[in-house]
Amino acid sequence: MSEAPSFTFFTYSPDVEPLEARWRDDGIGDAFFASAKNARDAIIELREVVAQEPDQVVPSMRLERIETVPVTQEAMLALLNEGVGAIVKTYDIVETIEGGAHGESA
Repeated sequence: MSEAPSFTFFTYSPDVEPLEARWRDDGIGDAFFASAKNARDAIIELREVVAQEPDQVVPSMRLERIETVPVTQEAMLALLNEGVGAIVKTYDIVETIEGGAHGESA
């Protein structure tokens, strides 16, 4: 019998969020991507949208990589019942993309 696969995905979060609270269920949800490039492109798009709003400061954003636990029936149940944090095996910050006033670098 083969072992269930693990997967590597990319996501992002504002750099103002405490790391210890990263995977709590805040009702906002996360966007996950198959590549760091796709996640980085989403950050840039988000920055452009926020920068168009008057008096908005674009926060620095963390580009993050996660590896899942092996995807088993138990892991899927944990995901459904407990949220994403239940299936995150490893988590690291790939880079921090700096924010600033109206989307300009700080």
